[in-house]
Amino acid sequence: MRVAIVGAALSANKGAAAMLETVMTRQPAVSGPCTFDILTTYPGDDAQLVPAGADARIVGLQPMRLALVEFPVAVLARLARFVRLPLGWVRTRASRAILDADVVVDVAGISFADGRGVPITVYNALMTGLPLLLGTPTVKAAQALGPFANPVNRTLARLVLPRLAAVCARGARTRGHLDSLGLRNVTDVADLAFSLDEAADLPAGVESAVSSVRGGYAVVMPSSVVRRMFESAGGDYVAAVAAVVRGVRERTGLGVVIAPHSYRSGQPEGRMNDGPVCREVSAALAGEPGIIGIDASLTAGELRRLVAGSRVLVTSRFHAMISGLATCTPTVVVGWSHKYREVLDDFGLAGLGMDSAVLADPGLVVGAVVDCVGRHDEIAATISAALPAVQEKSMRNFGIIHRAGTGAGA
Repeated sequence: MRVAIVGAALSANKGAAAMLETVMTRQPAVSGPCTFDILTTYPGDDAQLVPAGADARIVGLQPMRLALVEFPVAVLARLARFVRLPLGWVRTRASRAILDADVVVDVAGISFADGRGVPITVYNALMTGLPLLLGTPTVKAAQALGPFANPVNRTLARLVLPRLAAVCARGARTRGHLDSLGLRNVTDVADLAFSLDEAADLPAGVESAVSSVRGGYAVVMPSSVVRRMFESAGGDYVAAVAAVVRGVRERTGLGVVIAPHSYRSGQPEGRMNDGPVCREVSAALAGEPGIIGIDASLTAGELRRLVAGSRVLVTSRFHAMISGLATCTPTVVVGWSHKYREVLDDFGLAGLGMDSAVLADPGLVVGAVVDCVGRHDEIAATISAALPAVQEKSMRNFGIIHRAGTGAGA
C-alpha cells in the first residue's frame, strides 16, 4: 500500500515526528508492505531523519508552495476529473505523490480549533483539502478538533471534514465538538503515539549528562507556544519556569533535566522550536547543582526514553505528556487546550492538567510535582491500569487507514 502523510515533519516538533514515525512503523503490520511519501514543510532537515529500514520518500510541501502551486493544480485536476480527462499532466511533486497514493493520512496534532487564528485555520483547510480535490481517500488520524464556534472555522470545518474517509477523534471532548457538526464519519481512538516504541538508548553525550544526576531526576520541558501565551498576558515565562525548577529541587531533592520537545538547530525560537527558551531557562539556573540542560535534537523515541527514566515529568508539550503516560511516569501538564485534559481523562488524571496561567504562581506547579513524587507508585499504577485500553484504541487508527486505503470503507 502506498501512503502519503501530511501534517507532520520528522524534524522540529517531535510530537508530530512521533505520530509520523508510528504510522511508518505500525502500518505495515496491518497492511503488509507499505511505501510512504512524507509531505513536509522541512524537506532538507527531514531527509536526514528518515528511520532506518523505512521505505519512505521526502516530498517538500511548504505553506507557500501549498497555497500558490499545489492547491491551484489540485483545483484544475478536480475540474479535469469532472469532465473525465486523464491526470497524467499533473507533475507538481506533492499533487503527484497524493494522486499515486492509495490513502492520505493527516497526522496534524490539532486542527480546525477556535482560537488558533484565521491563517492557521485556512492552512488546515488547504492541507486537508488538497487530497480531497485530487480524489484520494483521506483519513484524519488521531487528533484534537474543535470547538467550532468561530464562523470561519466552523464554515471551513463543515466544508472539509464530512468529505474525509474517516475522522479519528482523540478524546471525548473532541468527539463532542465533532458531534456538533453532525458528522457520520467519526471513530473514537487514542493518540497514535501511544503505539510508539521507546528508543533502546540515548545519545552518548545525553546519557552521560543524565547519569551524572544522583538520586533520580525530574524532566521539565518548556514550550515556546506557552511562553508566547504567558508573556502576552504580562508574565515572565523564563523566570516562572526557573522558579518551578528551583522549587522541585528544594522540595523533592530530585535532579532536574531541562529538555526541548521541539528543536530546530540554529533557528530562532518559534512554534516548532523550544531550543532557545530551554537555553534561557538553563542559563537562568546556571551554576545551581543538580540541574542539567539538554541542548540537542533527540528523536521522538529518544525523548520517550529520557522521560521513562524520570520520576516525574512537567511539560507543556502534548506529545511529551503522551510519552509520560505511555511509560507510566507521573506527569504534570501546564497546557492551553482541551486536547490535554481529554487524554488525561482516559487515565482518571484530569487533575494533573493545568492552564498555563497557573505559572503566575509557580508554587502551584511545584505543589503538584511534590504530590506526584509522594504518590509516585499510586499514580504509576493508575496509569498502568488504564494504559492497555488506551493502546488498543490507538491501534484502531491503523485499521481505519488500512480500510480507507483498500477501499473497504472506514
